Amino acid sequence: MTIQVYSKPGCGKCEAAKDKLRRMGFEYSEHNLEYHIEHHDGWREDGSAEAMAAHTLLDTLPIFKVEDDFLDYPGAMRELKRMRKNTQN
Repeated sequence: MTIQVYSKPGCGKCEAAKDKLRRMGFEYSEHNLEYHIEHHDGWREDGSAEAMAAHTLLDTLPIFKVEDDFLDYPGAMRELKRMRKNTQN
């Protein structure tokens, strides 16, 4: 399973979400969206998932990409708990 966490430095909810993922036993990769806004001059034309998410969702972090689905924090936790329960059965 592929889990990506889109976050920014100093985001308390982001740190709590990553801690919860670790406690649940999930591995994830992290993407700092603040970087994409501040260091990517052509981000508006880029169209990449990172640039678009950074532009539209920077104030609603963390955002998760679980497999191919983008989810907010509560939605991601519900989905990951469901997936973990299904693999345990």
